[in-house]
Amino acid sequence: MNKSNAILLASLLIGAGAARADEWEGLQLAPGVGLGVLVEVEAAYEQTGDEESTDASVATFEVGLEAEPMEGVRGEAALLWEEGDSDSLDVDAAFIELGGTEALPLTVSAGRLYLPFGAFNGLLVSDPLTLELGETRETAVALSGEWRGFTAWAGAFAGERDDAEDLENAAAALGWTPVEGLTLGVSALSDLGEGAGYVDDLNEVLAGEGTADKAAGFSAFFLLERGAWSLAAEYLGAAEDLEWSDAEGETTSVRPRAWHVDAAYAFNDAWSAAVRYEGSKEFKADEMPEHQGGAAVFYQLNAFAVLGAEYLYGTFDNEESDDRHLATLQLALEF
Repeated sequence: MNKSNAILLASLLIGAGAARADEWEGLQLAPGVGLGVLVEVEAAYEQTGDEESTDASVATFEVGLEAEPMEGVRGEAALLWEEGDSDSLDVDAAFIELGGTEALPLTVSAGRLYLPFGAFNGLLVSDPLTLELGETRETAVALSGEWRGFTAWAGAFAGERDDAEDLENAAAALGWTPVEGLTLGVSALSDLGEGAGYVDDLNEVLAGEGTADKAAGFSAFFLLERGAWSLAAEYLGAAEDLEWSDAEGETTSVRPRAWHVDAAYAFNDAWSAAVRYEGSKEFKADEMPEHQGGAAVFYQLNAFAVLGAEYLYGTFDNEESDDRHLATLQLALEF
């Protein structure tokens, strides 16, 4: 599970994408310098057909450092380790931002960062399927700005695919907050194959002397927050077929898409609950559910720690895959 953007600040994102940052403040080491730490430990039970499995893991360990030595100059770096996904700390983000002041309203960003393609405003323990498909981390150069409730972002990047050359890829996003508590947004990516759902698979094909075409992606979302209630929804998918061929000439063509609707209610300062319905089409039918629904409950233990319990039931668009029951208990510490 990648919750890395819990430490990245809202300036990376568009509109409601700031929900991924959770308005992180961190520890102030010195004037203009802050440190943040996120640790998520999870225990999970999964049943698929007659097969059962249990697991416990450090789902996320991330350390982020932010520095703003003067107005209009900001830098951030974050290191991430996820048990089972890597054997060492990974540079999750490292970027510089210039501008965003009254004298220079536009902001120039450069470095390794999460592109604002998709908002991924998940309200449960698990990330929504939209994130599994579209989350994109790249070394990019971008320009962004805000004006009368609108936020715009556009950037160029080379890409993580092994056949990427020069700054030939692009991403763009537009967010709008017409009234307080409501954010709408759209975003586009020149190649959905750069997203988390397929980049590793396409690189395996390319390493085996296969070929892979590009397919543009797009997303649309909204986030509504009214008092104790929150409602988030998003659709993300390919605008055209994503196609690749292996060295033997066998061709695969899919048009993956995913969506989710989350709703949450805070009973008081300590207890809250959330529900989700989500689905996918032509997105790794043996791994990702075609339909999935569930609920989660959270208890705020103190100012830094949250205990969450979640249950998800998923069905698959694959005759070889049985229905799945997935229960997760998570303890998260953030400061």
